[in-house]
Amino acid sequence: MAEMIITSKETHSRRLMVTIRSLMQRLRFDWSEIDLLAVSLGPGSFTGLRIGLATAKGLAFALGLPLVGVPTLDALASNVIGCKGDFVCPVQDARKSQVYTALYQIENSGELEIIRPYQALFPKDLPIFVPYGHRVFLLGSGLLLYQDMIVSGFGDRAVVVPGHMTHVRAASVGIMAERRWQRDNNCDDFRTLKPIYVRPSEAEAKIQHRRSRGAIL
Repeated sequence: MAEMIITSKETHSRRLMVTIRSLMQRLRFDWSEIDLLAVSLGPGSFTGLRIGLATAKGLAFALGLPLVGVPTLDALASNVIGCKGDFVCPVQDARKSQVYTALYQIENSGELEIIRPYQALFPKDLPIFVPYGHRVFLLGSGLLLYQDMIVSGFGDRAVVVPGHMTHVRAASVGIMAERRWQRDNNCDDFRTLKPIYVRPSEAEAKIQHRRSRGAIL
């Protein structure tokens, strides 16, 4: 398993394919040696999601490879190793003073079961979102902004995951995609696969607002 993590001010459109080619060159990999493509579906940056998914779809079409989309919060939650019954609550910055989140519970097998769907919430509402009881593992970029508010709301149930585990990793996305492929031999249709936005974009929100006021577009 190999991955590259790059911090750059350049846009995804400028860096993504360059990074993919660079990693393949380092590994001395050829496109013919790839059996499966995986892509993170979001929620996240609207532009970043569109660019990432368009790139994955283009490669799937050009190379004739199966493509599996993995929800970003699922991949982030998979970084946690806890005990049966523990909750896992990934918290990603959604801007506008909100976070993207979902809620998972660890099963007997160690697998994660999603029990609350993907949504955008204000950080102060997270304790209401999570049933009372077991420990709550918290991780993600949203903690960098709202950790004190979130942790105080959960009290001694909160377990803050160490910093090196709080990022969405390409390796996690790849592992989850491979498991699904091996288990179900099931891939997504690249022609219809869509990102998970959770919340409408700024442009869509403005259109909805105008329509709600009876404006003519």
